[in-house]
Amino acid sequence: MRTFVTFPYFARKKMRASQKLILLSTVLFFTSLHIYSQETSSPYKLTLNGFVRADAIFDSRQVVEAREGFLLFFPKKPEFDKNGRDINAHPSFNQYAMTTRLTAKATGPDVLGAKIFALIEADFTGASNIENNSLRLRHGYISMQWTKTRLMLGQYWHPLDVPEMIPNVLSLNTGAPFHSFSRQPQVRIDYKTGNINLVAVAAAQRDYVNSGPAGSTSIYLRNSVIPNLHTQIQFKKNGIFAGAGIDYKVLTPSLVTDSLYTGNVTLNCISYTAFLSILRDQFSVKTQYVYGQALNDHLMLGGFALADTDPETEQSSYTALNHHFVWMNASYTIGKWQPSVFAGYTLNAGSDKLATAQVYARGADIAYVYRFAPMITFTTGKFSLIGEVEYTAAAYGENTEKLKVINTKETGNYRIGLGAVYSF
Repeated sequence: MRTFVTFPYFARKKMRASQKLILLSTVLFFTSLHIYSQETSSPYKLTLNGFVRADAIFDSRQVVEAREGFLLFFPKKPEFDKNGRDINAHPSFNQYAMTTRLTAKATGPDVLGAKIFALIEADFTGASNIENNSLRLRHGYISMQWTKTRLMLGQYWHPLDVPEMIPNVLSLNTGAPFHSFSRQPQVRIDYKTGNINLVAVAAAQRDYVNSGPAGSTSIYLRNSVIPNLHTQIQFKKNGIFAGAGIDYKVLTPSLVTDSLYTGNVTLNCISYTAFLSILRDQFSVKTQYVYGQALNDHLMLGGFALADTDPETEQSSYTALNHHFVWMNASYTIGKWQPSVFAGYTLNAGSDKLATAQVYARGADIAYVYRFAPMITFTTGKFSLIGEVEYTAAAYGENTEKLKVINTKETGNYRIGLGAVYSF
């Protein structure tokens, strides 16, 4: 079920004007601080960088998407008109510049014996489709680095999104729905000893949330009181980066039953991941596996459903959808050229309990999705031209009582993407 939020014309017009004022003020503020830090002997320094990016895409059919089609999940399910023709078998085209990015990093004297810096990173994709081209926060955090320990406070990649493992693709989805895509407010601690790094994270939800009876909102995690907890171990040596992690999330879909009994029914969700990256001279290969429950807050398939209900109290219980996700990304640099390829696969493993028709999930009627996407990049200095062909197929079908999908039929989409990037 989708929820659409609309605003009157004048409200939208006023919002855009205020966004322009905020953007101009932000740029002028950062610029003045940057000039001031350069012209004085202040121990506080500010550096600015980023890039301007322009993209164009063509899809062979209608797709399930976000950001006016730039973020593609999978092709839409066929819908037929009275003549038996597929309504969604219609191509589309669009152009964008909203992933243009600005990053500011501030450093200063040590605090409590730690090297400290603060980072703000923003682009123009907004928080929803109606806010495309508006400034939005990507990352905003404080980092404190001691000899072996690092403390991070603020908004950053969810630990399922390991920065060293982000696939090299043109698409805004960075490999979703096979690769996790989620940035969350969090407290993160890294402890590094030798080639081993131990990670512990307690995260909340902001722009990436679960769906449920109240729509897409962070309220299900907030009402559980327990933050999203994650622990991970990483190994790095001689071009090899590997690790594994476990993620624990408690959701409270409802506080009251239909008959006004206090509900407070929680759903425990556990996910696991393992990953490996190998870098040898000009060659790079990355791969990651995730077994996940209710990971639609990561732009992946999944969610939860209403299960059995107590006939006396109408006390509800819920069951999570289980999915397997795996992807691989390889690239090779030849002078100014870099060919690469991405491949991903996800499988719907159903739910642990019998489910009702009330399902709050992404792609619950899909048995599997796969993608194959070769890409070529030409780089000279700080300017890059990128071309990518992406084929994504989804197998739609009918749900069993435990939300597995049977009687499937594949639907595929070809996407051609072109991009130009100038970094500064």
